[in-house]
Amino acid sequence: MDSNRTEFSFAALALAFVIGGLIGAGLGFLFCSSNKKGNTGKNKGARGGARGKLRDAFETIREEAKELAEAGKEKFSEVRGKVQESIGRIKKKVSPTKEEEEAKEA
Repeated sequence: MDSNRTEFSFAALALAFVIGGLIGAGLGFLFCSSNKKGNTGKNKGARGGARGKLRDAFETIREEAKELAEAGKEKFSEVRGKVQESIGRIKKKVSPTKEEEEAKEA
């Protein structure tokens, strides 16, 4: 007896899915516009707006990237100068001068 109830509930569930699908398809056709050219025009307008927004966002990102690149170049030049100064000071401390070399030779 329990098996009959399970089969009945499965059949009812399957029937409910089929009926729901048919009702959904019917409503889709009912509310679908018959003027396809009008819909295409609306879609093109929406795509054009999205394309414009995408271009604006791309330009903004490009400008920010250029600014960051310039800032990076300036910082690199700054650090490079400091490193070269430090290397020069280290070389002076490490390598003996000509006067010291002459004193050692004599």
